This record gives sequence, C-alpha cells and structure tokens, in this order.
Amino acid sequence: MQYHSIPKPPNYKKFLDDLTDADVLIHVLDSSGTADAEGNTIVATGSNDKDNFGSNPMDDLDWIFNELIQWVFYNITAKWDAVIRKGQSKLAGMFSGYKQSQSFVYNILHAVEKHLYKYEGREHALDHLRSWDKGDVYRLVSAFLGARFPVALALNKNDVPSSTKFCKEIVNSLPFHGAHTGTPMSAYQEMAFVKEHIYSVLAPGILRSACDTTAAPCGVWDCLQSAINLRRPVLVFPVSDMETLEPVSTMTEFAINNCSLPNAGMIACLIAAGGSPPTLWDETNKIYQHSLDNKKQELRDSLMLKPGSTVEDAFSTLKGLGVLAGDFVRAEAIGNIGEKPKLVKKDEKLGNHNRILKIMTTKRREWQKKI
Repeated sequence: MQYHSIPKPPNYKKFLDDLTDADVLIHVLDSSGTADAEGNTIVATGSNDKDNFGSNPMDDLDWIFNELIQWVFYNITAKWDAVIRKGQSKLAGMFSGYKQSQSFVYNILHAVEKHLYKYEGREHALDHLRSWDKGDVYRLVSAFLGARFPVALALNKNDVPSSTKFCKEIVNSLPFHGAHTGTPMSAYQEMAFVKEHIYSVLAPGILRSACDTTAAPCGVWDCLQSAINLRRPVLVFPVSDMETLEPVSTMTEFAINNCSLPNAGMIACLIAAGGSPPTLWDETNKIYQHSLDNKKQELRDSLMLKPGSTVEDAFSTLKGLGVLAGDFVRAEAIGNIGEKPKLVKKDEKLGNHNRILKIMTTKRREWQKKI
C-alpha cells in the first residue's frame, strides 16, 4: 500500500489536541436545513423539495465524520511501512495518542479481526497486515472512532417547522457516522427560558422575552443526559469517616465558594425546570453557607471521573484540588451505606462497588488527625 499522495487534513494537530481530552462528542446540527455550507440563512418554502433548503443536516454529519476518519487514517498510514514490519503491536501503538488504554485498542483490533474472518474468511488478519488495503484501514479507523469518540447529536432549531422532516430522517438513521443519539432542541427557546428566570431574580425590572417560557424546554438537558449515557463517568464520594460518611472538611471551600457553582438566577432556572439547588445553598438568604444539618453532610460531595479510573486517579484528583496532601498510604471503600469498609489498592478500578472512598496520606489534614 502506498499513501504518499494523501493530503494532511488542515489543522489536524489542533483538531487532535482538542478532541483527545473528550470522552464523548456532542455535534450541534442545524436541523432546520435553513443555512448553506457557509452558515448563511436561506429561507425555505416549506416544500419537501430539498432544493428549497439551504443544506441537508445529514451532509453536515457526513462531512465532520469524514474529517475525523481522515485525521486518524493519515496518522496511521503515514507510518504504514513500519506497521507492516513490526506487526500488530506497532498498529496498536499507533492509537496511543488518543488517550485510551491499550486494552481498549486491542479490543477494537480483535473485533475488526473477527469481522474480517466472519464476513470475508480472512483468518488471523492482524498477522497479515501486508495484505491489507485502504478499505481495511478505513474499517479499523471507523470502528475505533465509533468506540473512542461516540457522538450525541444536538438537533438545534427544532422550533423551525422545516426541522421536523430532517429530525425524523436523522433519528431514523441512527446509529450513523459514529452518532448514537439525536435530541431535538432549540437554543433560542432554552436561552429565553434561562434569561427569564435570571432576570426575575437578579434584574426584575428588565423587559422580559416575548418567547413562551411557561414550560421548561429540556432539550439541552436531554442531550447532555444522552451523551453521558454513551460513556458513563465514574462517580466517587470522598469521605472523612466511613461510619458517619461526613465529607472531607477541605472540600467545603469548593462546596460554598467555587466559581463553577450556579448563582441565584441559575438556581431559579434549576428549580423551575424541576431540579434541585446544590446542597449548601441557602434559599432564604440566597447564599452558600456551612450547614449544621448532619444529614446534609452525608455523602455531600462527589467526583466525576473518567470511565476506567482507579483509586490512584481519585487520589491524584483530590491532591490536585488541594483537598489531600502528602503521599498515598492506604484507602478503604464501600459501595453502599451500611457495608463494612474494605481496603482497596491504588490500581483498583472504581465503580459502584467501591464508590464511597476514604483515602489516608502521609501528610494529614485536620480531619485526618482523629484517625
């Protein structure tokens, strides 16, 4: 195979750097078909004739997935001679820059090998890379991208009548080009709802939006939920006491003063949409403050970690936040309230069975001195 004529995708290095930090991609599509390829608005007639629309959202989805394919395809085929010489270990290593485990890569390689045997009768295809053609490499890249970067579609502008046709077409085509879910939504309606409730709390004298915001539009929320379900994060609850499940005291600063906490206006949005405010929010005084309610302190804090994270990853995260100091000594964990704590190793993967975690270090904070 010769690939010297394949052009390098524009800005592919920046593209790689931006994407490799992600676990799931959310692709925002204009589902109304009322804009051309440059983003200029085209007025549709309402006819089913595609010529009356600016573009088909399916074409946009096809374009971005092709960009992803070409990006990884180029990286692999640029060193294909070395891959042929060194075999499947070199091929697996070509995927190391996308921030996933080697076991993840080998699972993909073996799945493709099984496919080639089942449908083409090519036994042990990974041992015969010299016979691979472009189609085989594209198949491998497509399988890898679908697993490494699953896509949730945000089908925006569903308040425009023409979007009904396109949303139905897209949803009925899933899974397609790495996309697994599609959620109709309207950024305009969602922003109007947010502004309405922020203004009602922070600036009640400002003229409100004319948009109907009586019902909470939940398209963004539903899209985020669908994205999270594609690669569910690991939730870990750090505690200072395995009996009372009290939080680590040094986490309190984050629970009341962190800049990511929603303000009074956003909390009004949360409540209006059927949600709840953060644990230490005082609705009466509209501030975050320490709680004297012990029940509120139980399992108060949680860390959202990447799938496959270990106890050591949780320790590193807490240390990076300044919650823990010193070196790791030991950790104990339980999965549910009332269980007997068990010691866990640093390299043990975190999950529902050990999500409540207490970590001891060489340099003790105030909460550790009572151990």
